Amino acid sequence: MYMQASKISLTDFVDFVTRSGMPKLTKLRQLKHRGEYNTLRDFYRPLREAVIRAHESRLGKEHVPEVVARAWDWTLDKRRRHYDELARAYVGWWGRHRLEWFEPAWEQLDLGVVAMSVNPELGLRIDGQPFLVKLYFKEPRLSHKYAEVVTHVMKLALADQVTPDTVMAVLDIRRRNLHCLRPKDHLGALVSGEMAALKTMWSQV
Repeated sequence: MYMQASKISLTDFVDFVTRSGMPKLTKLRQLKHRGEYNTLRDFYRPLREAVIRAHESRLGKEHVPEVVARAWDWTLDKRRRHYDELARAYVGWWGRHRLEWFEPAWEQLDLGVVAMSVNPELGLRIDGQPFLVKLYFKEPRLSHKYAEVVTHVMKLALADQVTPDTVMAVLDIRRRNLHCLRPKDHLGALVSGEMAALKTMWSQV
């Protein structure tokens, strides 16, 4: 018997939003019955932590590939190709930007049937401008719809905790592309509708 999840992530929610038809139901069923968070299922966790630590502890950009290079037994781990590619890409995106860490805001939104954690990994002043940055590690290119939903939910959940000039963004690491929030009239209705749909469908799957 599967334990029902009591919390989903922002990434989970966007994966639900960007599907339609039966794949949407399938995704929701997976989220509901996967149980609580397990670090063993978090494919990118060590790399994510290396990126955060590089900024938070002021270790510099080379900390990320160094962590990858001295990691676990790569002969037994299928992550090496992904980690090498992502580490190089992140260092390339960092480039000559002047990046200063600040503690990122986070919030837990109550969707009625389940809580959604909104926790961007990075708070960065990029060349002086404050950004909250959600990291995107996956191989498929980050779609505009995905980026729009992520940044809109971040704004909805976190705007009260940051200065008005803070930019909500999601970084497609592999393509070194920082997608920033661009307000659109339809986004609020879309996100509200999807939250309502998730709440309605949750008890049905």
